[in-house]
Amino acid sequence: MHVKNDPIPAVAYLRRSTDRQEQSLGDQRSEIARFAAENGYRLVREYMDDAISGTTADERPGFQRMITDAKTGTFKAVVVWNSDRFSRGDVTETEHYRYLLRRAGVGLVSVTEGYLNREGIDADVLRTVKQFQNRQFSISLSQNTLRGQISSVKSASDPGRPTPYGYDREIVGPDGSVLYRVRFCPGRVREVVTKDGTLQARYQKGQSLEKPGKECRARLVLSDPVRVQAVKDIFAMCVEGRGFRGITDELNRRGLPSPRGELWAFTTIKAILENPTYRGDIVWNRRTEAKFYTVQNGRADQMRSSLESARIEKMPQEQWLVVPDAVPAIVDRETWHQAQKMAKKRSEARGGRGHQTNRWLLSGVLRCGDCGHIYWGENKPKGHVEGRKPVFTKYYTCSGRRSHGTTVCAASSHIPAPALETWVLGKLNHLVLADLPGVEAGVDRFIEAALGQTSGAPDIDALARQLREVDATVKALIMHIDPANLSLLNDRLTQLRLRRENIEREIADAKTAVQQVDERGLRKWATEQLTGLREVLDGRRDEKARKVIAAYVERIVVTPSAKTGVLELNPGAYGLYNANDRPVGRSCAKEVVCT
Repeated sequence: MHVKNDPIPAVAYLRRSTDRQEQSLGDQRSEIARFAAENGYRLVREYMDDAISGTTADERPGFQRMITDAKTGTFKAVVVWNSDRFSRGDVTETEHYRYLLRRAGVGLVSVTEGYLNREGIDADVLRTVKQFQNRQFSISLSQNTLRGQISSVKSASDPGRPTPYGYDREIVGPDGSVLYRVRFCPGRVREVVTKDGTLQARYQKGQSLEKPGKECRARLVLSDPVRVQAVKDIFAMCVEGRGFRGITDELNRRGLPSPRGELWAFTTIKAILENPTYRGDIVWNRRTEAKFYTVQNGRADQMRSSLESARIEKMPQEQWLVVPDAVPAIVDRETWHQAQKMAKKRSEARGGRGHQTNRWLLSGVLRCGDCGHIYWGENKPKGHVEGRKPVFTKYYTCSGRRSHGTTVCAASSHIPAPALETWVLGKLNHLVLADLPGVEAGVDRFIEAALGQTSGAPDIDALARQLREVDATVKALIMHIDPANLSLLNDRLTQLRLRRENIEREIADAKTAVQQVDERGLRKWATEQLTGLREVLDGRRDEKARKVIAAYVERIVVTPSAKTGVLELNPGAYGLYNANDRPVGRSCAKEVVCT
């Protein structure tokens, strides 16, 4: 028992997966506070992830902040209500974060599980088995949820996906009577409206909305007339020949809120035009981002690999579940198909998806000084002569203006790519290559500093493979645990635990080490960077050329309204050159010129 006048500083971690979860954040908070007061802990801070799954740590900002803050030494324990609040990830991920906490001198304590912070083989086995159960709960829940959604789609009921703009979700009782409808509003606000149209309640993000009984079903119905008319106008403008950006600009000019309550973006317009719901069909499984299972041939029995887990994947059309005429159509089928043709026609005219793979030299470093958005490369048709290939002119275009229209960026933002690239390359030639003695002095200084780094870091990939092999062995042993053979497995599990801790320690040390490179190798690398820049100046345009530019340039800010541009050298690259390396007036981190 801890001495009352010397409590241990601790933090609370709270998490719930959905806003309908039985164990509320308030319940977790009060139980953690009670436990801390009774067991000699002083809560100094609280970390929380609300309505976020625990199956992976990458998507939990509160959890990640807690792991980072643990290194500061301001607390010595993390208190959770139950181990499944800390993680529903696999054993490997969960133990990795427990190791990071332990390395920082922080223990993990559970209100309901006293063994969580104990040492010894029994506690190790219990933690591993419990984490395996936590993970299996999520896997089984995922499969059952998908099966329920498949059943809903096949019965022409809404499967619980985000409601398309222009529709509300209506809840119908077992006798066919309308109970209420839910309207999804900007900011993830949900409005509950009675069957006569009266607003009954508003639920903010995170507030619990009572789930209807299993005997009830949900269906899509038309939303308020303003939203429905907006969808009709989007399709009408597309059929008339307007592009995504033109439609976006028109809706923003009207002041009509987008589905998220912000400015309309061309990606939102594109998603609406491509959605078959607006022609009256339920089409489900067009894409998946499931963590564990995927739908194949109308069944949720195909496990996704761990590498594909939660990754958005477009499904082939033969795997779609289609129920025709299941919802009220906002546009007729002819209009919907005509909109698809017009959108495809415009896409093909400007190069379609293929234009994304064109080698735009300044991609990633070019930004608009008026609105702050990045610039995109764009091929604009210059003209076409029968019997000849189409001619395109390359431009850099402000993505803010292209996505949201003049509401975001009013200045003309099409900059001819050849002229801008020539200007940038001329500046790099002036700053980097035109003063060879200064460059050579900077390289010498870089080599001298690099040779002072530590050496001998182990092969991280090889250590990671060893770690996976240990985890696989542990998992296989755990699958065969029962009271009869537990004593026989104790020694082996203890050895594996110690081996795993040693490997994790070696990996952590390897990541902080810097391999020493001999002077010849460093000079060769520096020479390759200079050679790469010369090749770009000579006309090279490929992925390597883009990487060369990124190695030298931090960013380029072009301000169309002022007709000026600022080129900033990468701090690492500029660190090679200072005023002592160059003649007076030749050393500078920025140059501002009129374009």
